[in-house]
Amino acid sequence: MNARGRGIAMIVAGVLLVAALVAWWFHGMHRVTEWVDLPVRGEATWNRLYPLQKALRASGRDAQSRRRLQLELTPLGERDTVVMLQDTLGLQADETYDLLDWVKDGGHLVVALPQGDADLNRDGGQPTLTEILGVQRRKRDDNDDCLRFSAPGATKPEELFCGSQRFDLSQGAPLFGLRDPAGGWVVARIAHGKGSVDVLSSLWLVQRDNIESPVSAWLTAQLLAPNDGHGSFHLVYEPGLPSLWLVIWRKGWMAWAPALLALVAWLWWRAQRVGPLLPGHVRQRRSLIEHVSASGELLWRFRRGDLLYQAVRARFMAKLRRRDPIAATQPDALQAGMIAATTGVSVAIVQRALQTPPTGDAHALRERIALLIDLGKQL
Repeated sequence: MNARGRGIAMIVAGVLLVAALVAWWFHGMHRVTEWVDLPVRGEATWNRLYPLQKALRASGRDAQSRRRLQLELTPLGERDTVVMLQDTLGLQADETYDLLDWVKDGGHLVVALPQGDADLNRDGGQPTLTEILGVQRRKRDDNDDCLRFSAPGATKPEELFCGSQRFDLSQGAPLFGLRDPAGGWVVARIAHGKGSVDVLSSLWLVQRDNIESPVSAWLTAQLLAPNDGHGSFHLVYEPGLPSLWLVIWRKGWMAWAPALLALVAWLWWRAQRVGPLLPGHVRQRRSLIEHVSASGELLWRFRRGDLLYQAVRARFMAKLRRRDPIAATQPDALQAGMIAATTGVSVAIVQRALQTPPTGDAHALRERIALLIDLGKQL
């Protein structure tokens, strides 16, 4: 086969190989569509009402969201709607009554039951917003059954408010609500003046992870219905629960008070004891006798009294050499006699005075020093 034939054969073989690979790819591979939920980004990470805000704006409603209620910064219209995740325990007394006055003029408010202890964030026994409306929380039961509910258009019923706290109403039946067959309301719309307040056991159904549920979407539409088409929607997405430090201060005193007392007691026990105040500055003293006395006391304290005796004896012998040089050069016995003749005392006393006292005998030391001083005066 010539070169041209070999080239044509290689081209044909390459085309057949590519065709075989394409046929194998389309035979073994199938196009599949799969939806993957990406992690939330941007505002949706901190605003749990962001999907509700997007849904309202997509339907042509005016919706805005903010962290806290802040009535002084954003006044509310007469027919506006407020969906508030902020716990009503975090509201001050003036904010609570301003909000109720706004509802009385025609506003619509959606709130949840207070999630904490009503005594944590109020002063002087001030009632909470839900208490003013006659809402009475029932004792929480960890075994509360779920509420099965089927909304129009839903394929099957869903379980709602599982383990949520139920409540009672002291001001009659609500305008709209859902009640547990075992007793207690989970959703109740309470009339207040020209407006109304929707109280729920929990606002989980309007939040980010549950808004797409058909039942949640239907219930959310019912909650927003009273003023829909008349005003704006204000979404308060910050829970605003009492701070941990406030809870510890008001409810944890039974733990931190004994711990604080124990800490104070331990510090007092381990602290270094201080003595009396330091004496004032003492001026230098120039009295020679005080220095001599102090030196003598120091020598005696360290058992060196013999140095004191030797110093007095050396002073006596120096005076003897000046007054009687001959006696100073004589042996001890003859010297004692010549000193006794000069001073008029007995030889025994002179010999006793010239003998070194025993170590540690204070009486003998004082006696012989005194004798040497007296003999020196009599020379």
